[in-house]
Amino acid sequence: MEQRHKNNEIDLLALLLKGVNIIRENFWLVVVFFCIGTGLGLAYYYSTEKVYESKMVISSGILTKSYSKYLIDQLIRHRRESNTNAIVDLLDVSEKTAVEIAYLEIESVSKFEDQKEADRFIITAGVLDPKILPDLQKGLVHFLENNEFAKVRVAQNKNYFKEMIAKVNIEIKDMEEWKQKILNGTFFQTLKGGVMFDPTTVNSKILELTKEKITLENNLALVNSVQVIEGFTIFEKPSSPKLSVSLISGSVVGLLFVSLLIAFKSIRKILSMADAARKRP
Repeated sequence: MEQRHKNNEIDLLALLLKGVNIIRENFWLVVVFFCIGTGLGLAYYYSTEKVYESKMVISSGILTKSYSKYLIDQLIRHRRESNTNAIVDLLDVSEKTAVEIAYLEIESVSKFEDQKEADRFIITAGVLDPKILPDLQKGLVHFLENNEFAKVRVAQNKNYFKEMIAKVNIEIKDMEEWKQKILNGTFFQTLKGGVMFDPTTVNSKILELTKEKITLENNLALVNSVQVIEGFTIFEKPSSPKLSVSLISGSVVGLLFVSLLIAFKSIRKILSMADAARKRP
């Protein structure tokens, strides 16, 4: 057992020495191919179009996750088919903006529909020119807000909030008139005494109605189907390709080629030695 272990160690050491000798014999060949591969990686980096990635967070109490994904998938398909005119019409953006879109993705902020952030989405955009991001952001909001489903729901919500605000205003006006009657004594004169009444109840009711009115007005202000929580950020450095990845990939390709070349040379050498051995008398 011990003898076998020693033999294994000797075999590994011999194999390592063979590897070192092969590298020594082909040192400059390895260096040349490594440099060629690194140069190719560098050339790829500078010749390939740069993609700048940015994210936008939106909120929508109307659009569901599945429907939002369906809408964005429409844009992705038009982009894949190079249908620039369709993208221009849907987003209401310039042709330059439509052409510079590399890809679009949408996902929920929350993985679970019952959580607080279930109505919030992240739109990821990859563009060839980061300067188009503000125009693209407006275009995406325009596109999501102007589908028929969203427009109908927004119109319904606007009418609801406006009617509720009008009714609350009437109630506040009535309560204010009632308060004025209490202050000038006409209310108690009408009752002719004998009734217990706390005037602070009127003030409390007016305060409650005012709070309800403010809430309704805030909801009306946010009635649009899409609100931007955080817009696209313009970054100076591209997300792809990465210089480090290009250089490493290029050098690996170079080393792979030189390995194949060395293996081919070794096989030829072994075959030549075998032929020579057969020819010996």
